[in-house]
Amino acid sequence: MQNDLFNISWGDIVFWSVNYFFFFYGLVLMSIYFTGIILANRAIRRTKKRSVFLNVKDIVGATDIPSVTLVAPAYNEGLTIVENVKSLLSIQYPYYDFILVNDGSKDDSLEKLIKEFELEPGDATFITQPIPTASVNYIYKSRNKKYTHLTVIDKNNGGKADALNAGMNFANSELVICTDADCIIEQDALIKMVRPYLEEDDKEIIACGAGIGVVNDSVVKNGVLKELRLPNNLVPMVQVVECIRAFLLGRMAWGEINGLMLVSGAFGMYPLKRVIEVGGFDVKMVGEDLELCVRLRTHMEDLQLPYKVVYLPETLCWTEAPPTYQVLINQRDRWSRGLWETISIHKHLLFNRKYGKMGLIYFPYWVIFEFGAPLVEFLGIIALFVFAVLGLINWPYAILIYSFIYLLGCLFSTAAVFMYVKSFNHYTKPRQVIELLLASYLEPFLYHPVLLYGQMKGYYKKLFKIKSGWGVMTRKGFKISED
Repeated sequence: MQNDLFNISWGDIVFWSVNYFFFFYGLVLMSIYFTGIILANRAIRRTKKRSVFLNVKDIVGATDIPSVTLVAPAYNEGLTIVENVKSLLSIQYPYYDFILVNDGSKDDSLEKLIKEFELEPGDATFITQPIPTASVNYIYKSRNKKYTHLTVIDKNNGGKADALNAGMNFANSELVICTDADCIIEQDALIKMVRPYLEEDDKEIIACGAGIGVVNDSVVKNGVLKELRLPNNLVPMVQVVECIRAFLLGRMAWGEINGLMLVSGAFGMYPLKRVIEVGGFDVKMVGEDLELCVRLRTHMEDLQLPYKVVYLPETLCWTEAPPTYQVLINQRDRWSRGLWETISIHKHLLFNRKYGKMGLIYFPYWVIFEFGAPLVEFLGIIALFVFAVLGLINWPYAILIYSFIYLLGCLFSTAAVFMYVKSFNHYTKPRQVIELLLASYLEPFLYHPVLLYGQMKGYYKKLFKIKSGWGVMTRKGFKISED
């Protein structure tokens, strides 16, 4: 036995060290996923019980509910801008304003808005700017009394974060919702988003997010989602499953333990006062939604004030997902760069006792698993290739392991789909459920490799300091019903 110990080569040590690293990393990640299912299920039941005590109709009839401003940036959205604005104007809420920020569009977006909503330009010099932004040209208001709560800000291009900041400078409300101009929002979405602010007494809610759904190939009429359909193509179809899994099992679970570090930039609500205090969105970031949420949490920790970040499981916002592999790569490239930047800026949080659970658990999770998972997977592919060339792989055993991992991934996706179908009235037809399950089972082969490529592309750009902006998000537009 002693001789066997001395006969172990450095190659054996490296081989087994690499294997044990991947094994324990995967084991911890799977444990987190299983815990997420339990927490998400508990959170859904708790949310349904609480909704019984504070009904939507009670909120509509109340006189002491907080005022809300929707802020939506738009850049070259002429294809869908009219339908999108109609959608945002149709929202049911007693006290809300809608500010659309035209961020220097080069297409016909502004002309379409002026014509459709009878807009007239006004002086923009009176706006106070607690958050510095690119210069504003005109403030447009409608001559039509039907659109009195619509304001269009026309400004020079400064990017999405800059446009959101400009809208918040003009807002005069307690709460602000940041969304995208290309989103279709449920008509009672604001009422449901406000509910947590009315329910919570002990802690201040600094951010509230809701489920984001995929609207590709669905039917929209007058800015309202009339018929929800599953996408025809595989790329957006898999993103439906991805959204269900990420928002339901991920954010719902983290929200249950107040560990949310992100609310989606497509639909997030914040106290305007707190956003102004921290200086708004960072215009240098491509992942401005994640960075703002981390900064808000850090701000509240520094002030030593109790707070919560809340997630609502209901899908209240529908958006067009990347329809092709190339657009998907551009999106995930950008998201990866945003994550890299956020972690770099806030690296002082890592294992910092001063910031409690955020410093000791939540932020480290993002570093080790959200940021680290693509790197570990990429290194795993390289290790597999090297070990295969060296003849070090026991192929029957390896195939057994990878089959087990694949089936476990299918189990998570299946659980997410059935939890979603059971809890929410969206994809209820048997054929839709089968299509979602098939898409999730094909995901590891036809979708995930492309996803990994986009993530590693973003990391590569940051590592070698290659400058890159938002990338191109080509949209097909919604199916517009004329009936």
